[in-house]
Amino acid sequence: MNLLEWTKETIKSDKSFDSWLDERVLEWVPLCDDAITELMQGTPFLVITDRQRDWFSHYIINNINNVSNNRPFVPVYPLISFIPYSHKTDKIEYLDMIEDMLDITFNGNYKYWYIGKEESNIYNLVKRKEDSFVWLMDSEIRNSFYIKSYDDKLDSKLMTLLKLFNKTITSSIFGEIKL
Repeated sequence: MNLLEWTKETIKSDKSFDSWLDERVLEWVPLCDDAITELMQGTPFLVITDRQRDWFSHYIINNINNVSNNRPFVPVYPLISFIPYSHKTDKIEYLDMIEDMLDITFNGNYKYWYIGKEESNIYNLVKRKEDSFVWLMDSEIRNSFYIKSYDDKLDSKLMTLLKLFNKTITSSIFGEIKL
């Protein structure tokens, strides 16, 4: 089954998914497809959030490779574990040093998974890496998934997206979908 069909079917069959996601499936699938394809090829993803969503970074890390998923782990890591001061970076020189260290560590083969606002200092680092997996608040930019930060259901929507992404990883690993 292709990813679009599988995603539509999954959203409709699982009552825990909200209807808003069904309305935005055509925006979600191409971004998800690219991210899952990269993960399945072993590309590491470094999770970064703006300050307001630090909790969500921890939530992602605690859920994406949880043993209860009953699947092999995928290369998803929190950037903050490599660079604890990453949120404090606002100077180009610091961003250059971070980028150099990551390029050396991962031999240039990594992507960012960013959740947050465009105005965040750390987003300046994310913008440097093309084709990263970006869930952007309050700004619509090409190759990102737009979410309103002032939405009353924002936290729920973030967790719903993660749940769908996690299910997509599992289905991809076990060959239920074609990317």
